[in-house]
Amino acid sequence: MKKLWIVVIFLSLLVLIPKTKVEANGITYSTFTYSQNQRRLVSTQDAYLPISMTNALGDLILNAPEDIFIDKYDNIFIADTGNKRVIRYDLQNDKTFIIGEGTLSQPKGVHVDINGNLYVADGGLRAGVKYSHNEELDEYQLVQKYEKPINSPYFKEEDPFNPAKIITDNGGNVYIVLSGNINGLAEFKNDGEFFGFFGGNRLPNTFDNIVRSLLFDQEQRRRWFKMIPPPVYNVGLDNNGLVITVTKGQRGYLKLNIANLVYSQSNWGNENLEDITVGPYNTIFAIGQDGRIYEYTDEGQLLFMFSGQNTSRQKGLFNSPSGIAVDSKNNIYAIDIKDSTLQIFTPTIFADLVHASIDYYQKGLYSKSKAPWEEVLRMNVLFDVANKGLGDAYYAEGNYSQAMHYYQLSRDVSGYSNAFWEVRNEALLKSAAWIVYFLIGLIAFAILNSFVKITAYAKIPFKKANQSLSNFKMYQEIKHNFYTIRKPADGFYGIKREKKSSNLTAFLMLLVFFISYLMFIYLTKFTFNNRLVSEINLFQEILKVFVPVGLWVIANYLVSSIREGEGKLSNVFQGTVVALLPLTFTFPILTMLSQILTLNEGFLFTTLLYIGIGVTILYLILMVKEIHFYDMKPTVGNILVSIFTAVMMLVMILIVYILLNEVISVILDIIKEVSSRG
Repeated sequence: MKKLWIVVIFLSLLVLIPKTKVEANGITYSTFTYSQNQRRLVSTQDAYLPISMTNALGDLILNAPEDIFIDKYDNIFIADTGNKRVIRYDLQNDKTFIIGEGTLSQPKGVHVDINGNLYVADGGLRAGVKYSHNEELDEYQLVQKYEKPINSPYFKEEDPFNPAKIITDNGGNVYIVLSGNINGLAEFKNDGEFFGFFGGNRLPNTFDNIVRSLLFDQEQRRRWFKMIPPPVYNVGLDNNGLVITVTKGQRGYLKLNIANLVYSQSNWGNENLEDITVGPYNTIFAIGQDGRIYEYTDEGQLLFMFSGQNTSRQKGLFNSPSGIAVDSKNNIYAIDIKDSTLQIFTPTIFADLVHASIDYYQKGLYSKSKAPWEEVLRMNVLFDVANKGLGDAYYAEGNYSQAMHYYQLSRDVSGYSNAFWEVRNEALLKSAAWIVYFLIGLIAFAILNSFVKITAYAKIPFKKANQSLSNFKMYQEIKHNFYTIRKPADGFYGIKREKKSSNLTAFLMLLVFFISYLMFIYLTKFTFNNRLVSEINLFQEILKVFVPVGLWVIANYLVSSIREGEGKLSNVFQGTVVALLPLTFTFPILTMLSQILTLNEGFLFTTLLYIGIGVTILYLILMVKEIHFYDMKPTVGNILVSIFTAVMMLVMILIVYILLNEVISVILDIIKEVSSRG
């Protein structure tokens, strides 16, 4: 009996032990990258392996560390907050050094500038402090404080000044993150003079925010609608001296230029990033509250995402991460405030290949960068950054056609457009003589035509064909539809009163519209259509065209019947198809234009598209007005109610579809149950 109780207790304890998934290679996490092609995270080879986990540096035990920084000599500086000190650890000589003991109160942020000076953000002292290293005495001496300015228009007397993080740029300016301050980073000259804020977040330009900004003053917006930009949470500095900020509730990071404008931002990211830093290849590293570690390219593309959260001190995972840093060999160092631990990750061969490619490209060795990128793609065909890297390499070499191919694979529209501009430029230079010959021939033809009237003779076959085809009713109906575009009032009157169109002709013209739309989505160049052909679902496209048209026709007829409209269901259908004619011709024109335009001329493409949509809407309004014999005010009301009715019809159809699915599922379950018992 005693043995039985021992077994029961043992099994109970097994149940209580946290379960951690272990991969085949022994690592407790998976690694992902973001695929622009797939528009989602995809699994990739391991990029970093956990090699060490410790709660001490030498004989110094960590206590709730909040920040970490590694200088250019690979010295590690840790804000050991719980012990009210900063620890410097010399990696090469395995030596530790205590800084600020007895002086610091609550060190929360740590940074070392290019001259070796140490900066600490101390929440307890309500100040940032600067230490200079005296090499003769081998000690750090306090030389400057950065405190709340007195009599400043930026601070009221009751405003808090709680430094959380601190950095310096290449010019020696000091930036301090103040907890809860919505104005941005407090910016100081190196001598301690405060001169403003930098990098504050802005409210998004949503419709709600714009309306509230017009109707209410700043105080009312903040008090009634909580329209307050979120405060910057942490800050970093890239190798070019540009400031990088992360904010709770905002995905990823923002990189700011010296003009305080967004220079670049991450294409994917966590809303709860804790810390951010930059590695030796100018790649950007961040760590999230959930324990995930992210590495981005300098332009903001996600390279790797790995690690995760675990509360049982599992190597490679975190309980509550608080800081991240990277040494000159691209090893990652991350600290955990709850577990008081420091973990080290080392890059794998796969990560080294990626970094080698990036390094070659940054040094201008474009040809050398291709081989490692190709090896990366051989190992993982979904690694989009490699496609972009190859596109950049081929572009730098002048092989623009090949660059276009790889830019398209990586969904880099800007790179594709730039490469196409070069291809187009080369084609124009090669065909310049032929263009001149064509223009000369065109001028000669115009002169000759003024004497001989060649165009008059050229029209004869078309006139005869027109006379012959005019005997067919469908041809007459098609001609009348085009006549309606020129004279809407007469044309729609002919459809309603004189039966000059038919449902068959209207349906055939709707098919032509659909074919025109298909050409637009299939053949428009990648510059203006980043959908791959393999992604287009023909059935979905059929639904996108025919369902809205069908719902509109039925809804408009029903609403008009109640609102004393004169048009029949067939009149509404035929008139709607006529109203779509402008878009029917706009789509092929846009498709052809896309073959020769780059993003620099993209406004032409966009303007023409909006004109086509606008003219179609105009004819739709005229159709409702003339078919139902309304004035303009009832026409607008009819259209709005018709749109609402169409939406409600769609909702009802979806509800019925869902309910039918449930009923069918229940019936099938009953049949299976009966058959299994029979």
